[in-house]
Order: sequence, then C-alpha cells, then structure tokens
Amino acid sequence: MEELMRQNGQKCERQELTCSVLFTNPKLSAEKLSSNDEINSIARFVSKAEDLEMHRVFSKISKNGVEETTSLNRSLFEFGHNFEDADGWLKLEQPCKDRLATVLRYMFESHLKTTVQIEINNMYFNCHFIVLQVYSRFFSELEMIPLLVTLPEKIVSQKAFMLSYKWMLSDEPVLELAHIVEVYVAATYLRISGLAAHCWKYFDDEEYYNEDTACVLYVESKDNPAMDVVRNLMLTRIRKFLLTFVATRDFLDLPTSHLIFLLESDQICVNTEIEVFFIAVRWLGHDWNKRKVHVRRLMSCIRFNLMPLWYLLYARREEDHPLVMKLIFNPEVEYKIDESISRITSRMYEDALEGNDAQSEEYASDSGQRNWICDSLCSYYHGVGCPNTREIRFKHFEDYLSELQQCSKDHWSQVIFQDPSKKIDCCSTRKIKSDDFVAD
Repeated sequence: MEELMRQNGQKCERQELTCSVLFTNPKLSAEKLSSNDEINSIARFVSKAEDLEMHRVFSKISKNGVEETTSLNRSLFEFGHNFEDADGWLKLEQPCKDRLATVLRYMFESHLKTTVQIEINNMYFNCHFIVLQVYSRFFSELEMIPLLVTLPEKIVSQKAFMLSYKWMLSDEPVLELAHIVEVYVAATYLRISGLAAHCWKYFDDEEYYNEDTACVLYVESKDNPAMDVVRNLMLTRIRKFLLTFVATRDFLDLPTSHLIFLLESDQICVNTEIEVFFIAVRWLGHDWNKRKVHVRRLMSCIRFNLMPLWYLLYARREEDHPLVMKLIFNPEVEYKIDESISRITSRMYEDALEGNDAQSEEYASDSGQRNWICDSLCSYYHGVGCPNTREIRFKHFEDYLSELQQCSKDHWSQVIFQDPSKKIDCCSTRKIKSDDFVAD
C-alpha cells in the first residue's frame, strides 16, 4: 500500500496542476467534442471571452509528452498574408479624377465656401481670403485671419475692389480704361504690386496717354495723392495740347509747382513767347490775392529775350489790362524787359556794322527755344517781317482761347510746327484759306 502511494506521488510531481472546465452536451460523445466547440461554448457563456486568455486554458500534450500551447489570436499578417505584393497592381487602369486646380477655380469663381467679407460703404463682398493673401500684401500681412474687413471708400471704391478681385481670379486680365485710376489707387493702398504694374503698362504707353488723353488723366487724378507720380508723368506729355488746356477752367486749379514746370519746359507748343507770359497772367488773375506771392518765381520762367523787340517796346505803352500792367511795371520784370531790349539792340547794331540786314525778331533766339507752332485760329500770329504783327494784347489772347473752346476737339493735333528761321507769307496764306472756306 505504501509502495502504491509512493508511485502515485512521484507521478504527481511530474505533472502541473491545472484547472479546466468542460461543458458537454449529454447527447454528444465527449470523445467527438473539438476544441473549437468548447471555445464557442465559452464565448456564448462569458461576455468578454478574450479576457480569459483561452489560448492558455486550452492546451494539448504532444505525443512525446511535452505540453504545447496553440494561440487563436494570430492576425492575417502573422500568417504571412498582405496586399502589397498583388501582381499587376500598378498596371491597373485608374479612374479619372477632377484636377484640384479646376475644382478650386470653380469654387473661387463661383464664390462657394467663401471665408471673408469685405465691407465698403455698406456693400459686402464675399471672398476667399487665400486669394486676397496671394496677391495683396495688405491682406497677407494681417496677423489674424478676419471674418470681416472694412476698407475706406475714398481710397478703395466698390467698383475698384470688384475689378481688382476680378483681376486676381483671371488668367489673362484686361483693365477697363474708364476705371483705371480707381483701380490703380486701390492697388496702391492694398499693395497689389502685380495690378499696379499692369496699370503702369498703360500709363507708360504714349499711344494710350499722350497730349489730350494725358491731360484728361492728369485732371481726373488730381484728388488722389497715390496718383502724384502718374500726374507728373502726364504733365510732361502736354505739349501741343497746352493752349487748349489753358482755355479750360481745370487749368485755373493747376498747382504752382506744376505750372512752373510747364512754363520752364522747352517742349510746350506756343505761337509766341508772349503767350507764355499771358498763361501766367491768366493763372495769377484767377486768385490774385493768394497767388501774387508767386509772381517772382513765375516771371523767372518767362523768356523775355524770345519775345519780339517791338512787343517789348509796345507793351508798356499800349497794354490796358490791369494785371498785365501791374506785372510789366514790377521792378524785376521791368529789369528783365530792359535787359532783353538791350541784348537784342546790341546784336542788331553789331550786325549792322558788319553789313548784315535782319529783322529784330531774328535776334530773339540766343537761348533755349520752345516748340513753335502756327495755329490758323490764332489771329495775332504773324511771320517775321509781316506788317500786321504789331499788336498783341491780353484781350487778343482771351479771344484766341475762346476760339479753342469752340473748335473741334482734335484741332490741337492739326496745328503745324513752325521754324522761326523760315519766313512765311502768313497773312496771304490765311487770306487764301479764308477765301477757300467761303467758296466751299
């Protein structure tokens, strides 16, 4: 008996004590019950069967007596299955997809899912903020992305912003000539360098802005400080159109510095230097009390030595316009007139001694010349030596400006340049033209 117990004790030492639970169906034989059936049975009985670590519960003994554990939680990847080695995967024809650029353009142009509102004088524009950031430094430098941005209407008008945003969305934008000033001012404020450069492409081209169109742009942009550089450029292109411009009320509002620029320019087109003097008189007379402080500076722009000798002698004797008389008898102006008379007569005397016979007007050419023109509407214009060229008063100049106001708008382009060294039979030519007009 003791021997039997000792043998049983040795067998127990070799085996690990385990606890197992077996659920059996009395109708089934225990020998036919598989491990899967047991697992399924327990899964129906326990709410979280995975927590029981059943792969440790169910074990089997190999033929050689060693215990083997079978895990039932292995994945497909652990089995060696994957989808990365599928044959011909890259050769598969891919389905079509809308291009991102096309979709985004559609959203931008259709104003879908906009992210910011721009308010200008109670009008709201629904925009995509990223579009504004791409082109405008004003928006790109904002520290926070806003939901609403209010812009000053005096600088960025509603029309200008609409055209600017349209320019951003277009691949081949074309600016409207009628609104280019508004757009340029807005582009300057919003710091849209590409749009500003686009405007300058038009400003730089004299085919679009020259003479009359340059003058119109100059007048239209007078209240916009952002247009100062453009205005200065346009001022240099007013040459033949100058006298027509002087005939308008817009000329009377010309800033002093701009008037000085014109009066000093060699490029302006006039019939005679006397007109340059009368231009200054017209501007000064518009607001004499405020502008009389500029008399000295303006009179320094007049080239009295280019005026004919007969006028320098005649003006102080025959002119009856109060302001003209006041200027002519100004001490500094009198000195310039007397100096010019002295220089012209001295040259005439020297040439007479040498046997040269020339008209006094021919000596008024020893300094920078203007662009001299011969306008058929100018009743007081006469060639050198013409007996009728002995009277020009400020009243005659005003009559000439009235003629310019009533003539065709392209009359300025029809005037011809005149070489002062060449003599013309002006009165006979004018008489022939008049006779032809009556005959027609």
